[in-house]
Amino acid sequence: MARLWVGLLCGALFGAGLVLSGMTDTLKVQGWLDVFGDWDATLAFVLAGAILPMVVAWRVAARRKASILGFALPEKPKAEVGPNLVIGSVLFGMGWALAGLCPGPALASLSFGGWGGLVFLIAMAAGMLAAPAVRTRIDGPQSLRSKMDIRALTPDYAVSPQIDLADLAVIKAAGFTTVINNRPDGEIPPPWQSAAMQKAAEALGLTFVDNPVLPGDFSDKVISTQRDAIAAAKGPVFAYCASGNRSSCVWALMQGGQRPTDELIATAARFGYNLEGLRDRIEAAGR
Repeated sequence: MARLWVGLLCGALFGAGLVLSGMTDTLKVQGWLDVFGDWDATLAFVLAGAILPMVVAWRVAARRKASILGFALPEKPKAEVGPNLVIGSVLFGMGWALAGLCPGPALASLSFGGWGGLVFLIAMAAGMLAAPAVRTRIDGPQSLRSKMDIRALTPDYAVSPQIDLADLAVIKAAGFTTVINNRPDGEIPPPWQSAAMQKAAEALGLTFVDNPVLPGDFSDKVISTQRDAIAAAKGPVFAYCASGNRSSCVWALMQGGQRPTDELIATAARFGYNLEGLRDRIEAAGR
């Protein structure tokens, strides 16, 4: 409940800041983006005022093991600069300049933005829904996942970044009998969502369990579903998410009290997963 209240407070503060700073004023935004015309540079102070606190916040977060409310910190954003980032940034800038709105200000101005703001939100939602399929057609399936890398945390439980349909045969050949998906469908396009993966897995004789985990949200239901799937498995279990981190976190929380916390954290760390932020929850699970 505390998390919801903090989220509400942060959202209200963010929305108020957008309105007060003029970010919801489409003419002001277009003036800021019209660098070679009648340029209005005042929004530069708004952007600097947003960037500077975030620089401090990221440095503070880097030194913490968990959030102030005790939740695991989300995975750090990727620092890669590739074609998708560049093209997406250009398209975003073009849309921002033409409409004078971006997602945050559009939501903040929903009550007074008129029909233009509503049409913008509808079009934005349509673009978000279409984007995964467009990306698939442009880049091909391999761009949507990391190269499959089976990372065995134990002889009977391994994790991996997002897999492809073709990887299921390799997983079966490696001796795994159950596949657990810890990635929500909203993060990936239809060809790699749980329904398609389940159909392909079961066609190969694999058991498929859909147990989506939102970043940082390791509920008791998620942990019990994972535990039950592993207990019912007839052989080694393979779990995957975006990077393998969430599948590792759920595993460690399941093992709390059965194995030393330092050992669980060290096991995940060998594959690049930092579970220090879950130390207190892992230890509490064993009490």
